[in-house]
Amino acid sequence: MLPKALVKEFVKSPTWFWSFQIVSVIFLASYIFLSIMDEVEPGNLWGLIYGSVSALLMLAVGLYGVRRRQMSNSSRLKLGKSLTWVQLHIYGGTLFLFLMFLHIDFKLPHGSLNWWLWSVSIWVTLSGFLGLFLQKWIPKMLSSALNIEVRYDRIEELVNELKNKADKEAANAAGPIKDFYNRTIAHEMERPVFRWAHFRDITGGNLARIRQMDYLRELLSDEDLKSLDNIESYYLSKLECDAHYTLQRPLRLWLITHLPLSLLLFVLLFIHLYAVYYY
Repeated sequence: MLPKALVKEFVKSPTWFWSFQIVSVIFLASYIFLSIMDEVEPGNLWGLIYGSVSALLMLAVGLYGVRRRQMSNSSRLKLGKSLTWVQLHIYGGTLFLFLMFLHIDFKLPHGSLNWWLWSVSIWVTLSGFLGLFLQKWIPKMLSSALNIEVRYDRIEELVNELKNKADKEAANAAGPIKDFYNRTIAHEMERPVFRWAHFRDITGGNLARIRQMDYLRELLSDEDLKSLDNIESYYLSKLECDAHYTLQRPLRLWLITHLPLSLLLFVLLFIHLYAVYYY
């Protein structure tokens, strides 16, 4: 079954959802009818129709990147609502893959170019579903239990700031605090840490790590307790940075695998169309 976050995104716009259903049924019914009456092949009229519509859909889906760049550049050029482009990207990409299968009559391709085109098309579409799920699930997880928000590209910078503050506080603190910090915490403040535990529990056992300081509290004066509280605050913020680092990293890895192969898909599609219509 599809994750709930993915299902909700698919049905966010009933108009797009039902239009997709109707168009898919029409294409499938036409394919079944043509398969009974004739034969659908990549090189005959019906196969070319399915393939051409599939290629046009991929072009429309690719324009979503232009739309996103236009938004990031704060351009005044109006290219439609963001939700419309997101729905086009989702449904258009799904319909593209479906029509590609109709185009090749649900058979394995022949030739290296067609194999590459077939493989990359499947990868880009399925990885698109994965990215959609990650973009819905990860921000929700991060906002549900963490007190800080930080972009992935600023995590290392923030960790360095927290380390410097914690080092300075520990250097001026009482001996027991300084010893505990150098022995238990200092090495964890060095850099962001990827922790698999965050996928199971967003806090990743942060409270258990913080409780290590409790036994010190009985030994400290009120003034020293303030230093311990400051170090605890810096340490907790760093542990939350680890959660951001762990959970935002899959999104970065997804971008590395999805976007370049999407560009490769356009190149392969162009070569394929050129070969078909020129020769």
